Amino acid sequence: MKSIRKTLTRRLSIIISLLVIAVLLAADIGVDSWVEQEFNQAMKAKVGMLQSLVNEDVEGVEFEFAGEYLPEFEGTSSPEYFQLWYKDSTFEKSDTLALYTINELPFSSIALEEYSFQDITLPDGRTGRVIYTRYIPQIDSEDRAEFYRVMGNDTRPSMVIAYATSTELLNFTLWFIDGAFLLALIIVPLVVRFAVRNTVSYALAPLDTLNAKIKGLRFTIRQKHDAFQNDVEELEPITQSLNHFIEDNYSLYLREKRLTSDIAHELKTPVSELINMTEVAIKFPGEIRLEKDFKPRVLQIGTRMKNIISGLMLIQKYSFKSLELTDEIDIQKLVTQLIEIKEARNVKVEVSSNFQLSVKSNRVAVESIINNLIDNAIEHGKTDTEILVNCGVNCSRNVYLRVTNKVGTEINEDDLKHMFEPLWQKDASRTSEDNFGLGLSIVDALCDAVCAEVSVTKTAEEDISFLLTFKNETIGP
Repeated sequence: MKSIRKTLTRRLSIIISLLVIAVLLAADIGVDSWVEQEFNQAMKAKVGMLQSLVNEDVEGVEFEFAGEYLPEFEGTSSPEYFQLWYKDSTFEKSDTLALYTINELPFSSIALEEYSFQDITLPDGRTGRVIYTRYIPQIDSEDRAEFYRVMGNDTRPSMVIAYATSTELLNFTLWFIDGAFLLALIIVPLVVRFAVRNTVSYALAPLDTLNAKIKGLRFTIRQKHDAFQNDVEELEPITQSLNHFIEDNYSLYLREKRLTSDIAHELKTPVSELINMTEVAIKFPGEIRLEKDFKPRVLQIGTRMKNIISGLMLIQKYSFKSLELTDEIDIQKLVTQLIEIKEARNVKVEVSSNFQLSVKSNRVAVESIINNLIDNAIEHGKTDTEILVNCGVNCSRNVYLRVTNKVGTEINEDDLKHMFEPLWQKDASRTSEDNFGLGLSIVDALCDAVCAEVSVTKTAEEDISFLLTFKNETIGP
């Protein structure tokens, strides 16, 4: 099973570590190059300073060196070395060379105005670097005219100068940078992993909290049902979906709980009555007056129980099931036939369309739906009031059937929400012997089975209207 926490921690740790290592590696290479370049540049500046101490005039070449200003070329503390060659022979060298057995710097042939760097072992045994360059000695500006008048413009001999210094500090600096990089290479992935793991855990904490709340949710009477809330933007859609899902399931839970209670009540009462009647019949055998009322009453109770069970089985049969829609049905004609069979004189049919109100559906199911709607209006309508059945086509060009009647009892919005629930009755005491609250539930189940839709609204103070819409059929222009 995939773990979001582990996957995020692992991938972020690897990616960030690789990026940091790449930056550190580039920085290490850049700093190493820069330090070495600065060291070489300092050597070039030093050898340039030594070049400026060599002057040439008509009397020859001279080296104007003052050791008191450049003690590194005379003492034994961190000594540096230089040597000059003129006409392929040693012209001048630093006093520090005389302090050791090896008192010469190695000569290197080099072209004019070029620089050459070489790593060597210094006379004092330290690792070092030497720079070579070949140049023409300078002529003082005040002596230049006289020099060229006497010596002419012939090519002058060049001079080679070598300057050597220790690279131990340079090497230490480079090793220190490399060591710091290696240490960072070890520490950075550990720090990154620790930081990423804590960050991911902190970021996923609201999800853990939400999960704990979901685990603790129970649909019980003692526990109050509250919607989930959080202040995390990414979890808001999930929270809303969960709240919607929980609300739906909580409604279904209450519905099933009420249905179970209603079924128990509807069956317990007639069963208790049958038991009582049987006990009386056993206690008074052969009583003619009991025999007269006993059998019809038993038949009546048995028939009611059968109707309740048949209705519940019918609802269960067509719930979440689709029927074959192969019958061509004229809604207006079917409504007229059903009303004639019932001989209901207070039912009026109106047609609000010039189209033929024909749908392709399941005839048995549609007939049962319309029959139950009309029966419901007759049964629960106010006595001696007109029931209006309106057929037509809506703005979406779907065929509809609307049944409107006046009710004798007060109906509120909460009652409308429960009208299609099995065994629901407005009369909580259930005093009616003929009705048990399954007709509209059967209508709702059959509508789902034939791709139709049924709804109920309160259109006036005493008027209630049931709207049946056939969504699968569209009337053309």
